[in-house]
Amino acid sequence: MNKEKYFVVNFQLELCIILHCRFDDIQDNSILRRGFPAVHAIYGVASTINDANCVHFIGLNRVQSLKHPKAIGLFTQHLLDIYHGQAMEIYWRDNHTCPTVKEYKEIAKRSKDMVRPMSISLLIVYLVAILLMVALF
Repeated sequence: MNKEKYFVVNFQLELCIILHCRFDDIQDNSILRRGFPAVHAIYGVASTINDANCVHFIGLNRVQSLKHPKAIGLFTQHLLDIYHGQAMEIYWRDNHTCPTVKEYKEIAKRSKDMVRPMSISLLIVYLVAILLMVALF
């Protein structure tokens, strides 16, 4: 994988983390993020949602620029997992429901821990493609 594609995958990872944190802070009504004021506490909810959506599409554009047939599918599936996990956390909070340990671990894995596997999946797609090209030549 060349440096540019590696940069795109890692840049996408950072964008997804930013996106998730901004939505998470709004949905959890957090005032602070890692000891600093949350973005929506400074710029307002509307601007933060708009910016987070913009970041989402910048990420999609970056993944699309990789021009690999599986890249967008991986990106979409991982984002769906993140949003599903967040939705379950909101449901439990708003309905005063305590998940089982197994349920919580599964949702935590899907919502918070799926960003890094997405970048790993994208890297694997390219490593396999490179290995196939080397094997064919």
